This record gives sequence, structure tokens and C-alpha cells, in this order.
Amino acid sequence: MAATMIFEEGDILIGQGDKDTAAYLITSGWLEVRRVLKDGRIITNTLQAGEIVGELGLAGLAGQRTATVTALTDGEVEVIDRGTLIRLVNKPGGSLTPLLAALFSRLQNVLIEDEYDELDDTFIPFAKLEGINANAKTALCNQSKIVGRLPWVFGAYRPPQTVTDLFHDPKRIDVRLTGCSLRINEEHIILEAAEEGGLQLRVVQYGDYCEIDDEEIVHNSNSPAIRQLPIGSYHIKFGDRVSPFEFKLQVLI
Repeated sequence: MAATMIFEEGDILIGQGDKDTAAYLITSGWLEVRRVLKDGRIITNTLQAGEIVGELGLAGLAGQRTATVTALTDGEVEVIDRGTLIRLVNKPGGSLTPLLAALFSRLQNVLIEDEYDELDDTFIPFAKLEGINANAKTALCNQSKIVGRLPWVFGAYRPPQTVTDLFHDPKRIDVRLTGCSLRINEEHIILEAAEEGGLQLRVVQYGDYCEIDDEEIVHNSNSPAIRQLPIGSYHIKFGDRVSPFEFKLQVLI
């Protein structure tokens, strides 16, 4: 069993240049990874529940920390040092599954980041997304987001339960909905480009809940629920009916 560590907004978990070797598996909250390159450039990234930081030190691939990791919100991590890793390897069952899932996710994100670097000129600011209630603000790390590189997917984060789950095709989720019921799918709401301009919102699964400006969007018997979103501002609610995620979506083009 890995030790847990609670952090508060502003705490520094790792300092660039430090020589410790533990990795941190995020169970709640958001962390910022800030790396200062030799030429003075600064690269930042944000990580959330289900992701890992410090894996290079744990694997012995870096003699010192390559970035500073700071808490953007309150939260909790599991501390994976080399002793913990050995114990997890020797334990039966799926004890290693969460750690392996985080490492797989990290590798996938690196590949995606490399692909985006090659396609930087394709990024288009289609819309601006802001959280209205606490659930939505938490999902966006209390920041607004620019929607680009459509389709844009909202869905529940489901950590793998078995090693077999690691090899299922990963679902791309641009906004992870945490703390929602099991009936919310990994692909819940999708924003896509509309042929006539603007965006369209699609409710993926029959029975999924979504409201746009207090009008509920429902499936009919033949096709998924789709709502056209021309340039303008919209109040969108989805997820659980009792405790939905509420966002303001401003369609820009």
C-alpha cells in the first residue's frame, strides 16, 4: 500500500534540481509542472487525478528533477518510492494497475503532445469554456479553457480495475468529469464542427442528461441528440441530474 500525502494549493512537491526519486500518483486535485530550459524558455503543463509525475526519477532515468511541481488546488497523491514499487510488484492481484495506468497515460500524452507540436498551425480557437458551478470549475482546474482541435470530448474518468483494462483502446477525454455516478460514460458529450459554421453538441449515449439554456436535449428513436451552436454564448448542464456540471460555452467562430 502506497503512502498518501495531502497537499494544499501553493505547495511545492518537487523542485527542479532536487535529487529525490519518488513519483507521485495523483488521486485528487491539480498539479502544475514547470520546467526551465537551458535557453531560459519555460514549459508548463497541468496534471490531474489518474496522472503521474516524477516517473523519471523513480525509474532512475534522471539524476535530478527536471521540473518544479506545484499544487494548483488542494488534493492528494500516493507516494511511490522504490521500496513501494518493489512491494507492489511482489503483491498478488492488480496492485500495480493504477500505477501502470498512469504510466500508460503519460506515454500516450507525450505522443499526443509531440503530434500537436508538429500541427501547431492547425489549432483554432473554436470556443471558450468556463465552469459555472463547483463541479465544473474543478473539472477545469478553476480556469477557462479554449476549445480547439475538434472533436472536444467531455466524459467520466474511469481508472482501470484490472491489468487487462490497460490494453483496451483508451478514450480521449478533453475534460474529465470526476465524482459523478457510474452511469456517466467515458464519452458523454462531444463538441464537433458544424457544416454551416459554429459548433454542434452531441449527446453520445441514449438516456444521457444534457440541457442547453434550460432546454433538455434528448435522443429520439433513430438518431443521437444533436444541437447546433452558432456563434454566441450558451449555458450547458450535463452529467448527473441531481448534481450536474454547469458550463458557460462561448462559440467564437
